Amino acid sequence: MATATTPDAKAMMLSQLDQLDARVKALTSKGISCADIEKDIGDAKSLVILGKLDDAQATYTKAAVELDKVEASLRAEPLAWQLFWIELLYLVLILLLGYLTIRHPNYRLWAGLIGLNARAAWFGALGGVTIGLYGIYSHIAAKDFDAGFKLWYICKPIIGAIFGWFVVLVYYVGLISVQGSTVNVASPQVPYAIAFLAGFSERFTIKIIDRLMTVLTTGDDNPNDKNKNKEKQNNPPPNF
Repeated sequence: MATATTPDAKAMMLSQLDQLDARVKALTSKGISCADIEKDIGDAKSLVILGKLDDAQATYTKAAVELDKVEASLRAEPLAWQLFWIELLYLVLILLLGYLTIRHPNYRLWAGLIGLNARAAWFGALGGVTIGLYGIYSHIAAKDFDAGFKLWYICKPIIGAIFGWFVVLVYYVGLISVQGSTVNVASPQVPYAIAFLAGFSERFTIKIIDRLMTVLTTGDDNPNDKNKNKEKQNNPPPNF
């Protein structure tokens, strides 16, 4: 339903836009850029003057939503920094664990356990930390950090380790194959790249799980998979 174009309606809309503009100016005075929001406010005011109140209302709503996101992100920045340091701590612990297992492979806590499974989990955890750090940086830079994802940032390295281990296991068991005939999963570096991607990208892992479910329910994967699976059986990975 179209909004009635009356002097009172115009005045009310301009008043709402002025209030929004005041909030933006309070942010810009602190050195925070809100150029896109300021543009939307200016466009909305022009639409009000032209009598296009419906379009003005839509533009106002868009600007208000974006401004709410910016203000919420700024309020959540202390939490973002806490999560940043947690992710850095994860990173230090992961790198330290990798160093210790290489330096002292026969230490009693992990002697005999450092095979492909453990390495895949390690690279998956590294991928999880990487996306966690990148996510904090990118969302703070874009001023749309959402404090509701706190648990995701805390759990991501752990989930990444599980995903990394699982996806590499799926490939080596031979249930599904790596796309592309030039990719050899038996290569020493490929499993770790796959594990890192699994920990880094949930979409990647979900696609792998979807493919696995398709294989298990239909009994078919790629036409070339049978030959690839035979190659895997003839050349099993060491110390899996």
